[in-house]
Amino acid sequence: EKIFLEKYDDRKYDKPSVTADINIFSVFDEETDNYRKLSSKKLKILLIKRGQYPFKDMYALPGGFVKRKETIDQAAFRELKEETNIECDFLQQLRTFSEPDRDPRRWVITCAYMALIDGKKYSVMGGDDAKEALWFEVSLNMQGEDWKLELWHDEKKAEAVLKCDMKSSVSEFSNWRLVSSSNIAFDHALIITTAIIKLRKLVENGNTDIVFKLLPDYFTLTEAQQVYEVILGKKIYSQVFRRQIKDYVEETQQYAQSAGHRPSKLYRFKQGEHE
Repeated sequence: EKIFLEKYDDRKYDKPSVTADINIFSVFDEETDNYRKLSSKKLKILLIKRGQYPFKDMYALPGGFVKRKETIDQAAFRELKEETNIECDFLQQLRTFSEPDRDPRRWVITCAYMALIDGKKYSVMGGDDAKEALWFEVSLNMQGEDWKLELWHDEKKAEAVLKCDMKSSVSEFSNWRLVSSSNIAFDHALIITTAIIKLRKLVENGNTDIVFKLLPDYFTLTEAQQVYEVILGKKIYSQVFRRQIKDYVEETQQYAQSAGHRPSKLYRFKQGEHE
């Protein structure tokens, strides 16, 4: 084996570069002038504005190239910190994207990640080659036979049109393809769409505990339900939701004080195994 390795010529194989791209989701309250009305929730994703070509001044997922003697996981955590100032304690691998023409510079394979955080705990800022880092509101819905992805932060907007082979399951990500993209770099619209569909399927399939990664340490059941609904994009019955999460939460002796509303009991996520 030693002799084989000494004589081995790896020039006969093309070598791709490898990157890590990170989908960071959070849920924020929508501002309201009516103090008697409960704030609605908005699902948002963290994007950076590219400071370099290609796709200069367009919006992209935080991420970058894996360095020598660095794992892809290590690169993901490093790039997230360098470009957004967020130190996340957990990133879940989402999917590998390896289409040969996904990057105009050269052959680049990317490993996409996903994480859910309480964004209110972090102060984000652009760094390294990112001009800025901003939370963009997310919308993904069917329009006719296509899917429309819309992202916006105040007057800043980005969007894309995607198709899915509806003969198969929407959650089969190999059936998705990007038709057009505006103000979104590379194939990141496809990666973001994949992450949103994955998140929805996790919740629909009963992975209720992931909802609590988007909540503060102490929360009301109404807040938890709002987060659940904003992920799925639909209303659910309170009784159904509370049955689903009863094994995941425990009451505290604290109450939420809010002008215009009766104090609501606060709950917290119950650590440990859940039935």
